[in-house]
Amino acid sequence: MAAGQDSKIGKLVDFLMNKISQVADDEDWKESDGWVGKWSIIGPQGITRIYAIHGGKFYPTTPQQKYTGEVEMSEDTFLDLMEGALQGKGEDVFSQKYAKHAIRYRGEQWIVDSERFRKVLRRLGGVPLRRLI
Repeated sequence: MAAGQDSKIGKLVDFLMNKISQVADDEDWKESDGWVGKWSIIGPQGITRIYAIHGGKFYPTTPQQKYTGEVEMSEDTFLDLMEGALQGKGEDVFSQKYAKHAIRYRGEQWIVDSERFRKVLRRLGGVPLRRLI
């Protein structure tokens, strides 16, 4: 299991990925089937999630030697992103943080992946808060 698996931040990561899966559509993920990503949140607990996309859903998977993409951010950046998503401003927060290099991405498809994530965050912002939590 990855570090911080049972931490509150780790549970929030899983919650966000689940919600993203719910609002994403087939168009968002058609090129991503089989994509394996690593998401690290830098903080006292050092949370890392490794997941694969199959059929438009995120599934935890075992560590890989090569990832389609790797995302890194601080706990504060992640919490700002969560707060923005809950307030319907997730896309704006993502854009601002990405522009300031607070969200770091390594991978060949960074433009496609970041645009996809922005679109899904926009859609997530249209979901009533009651349905999000």
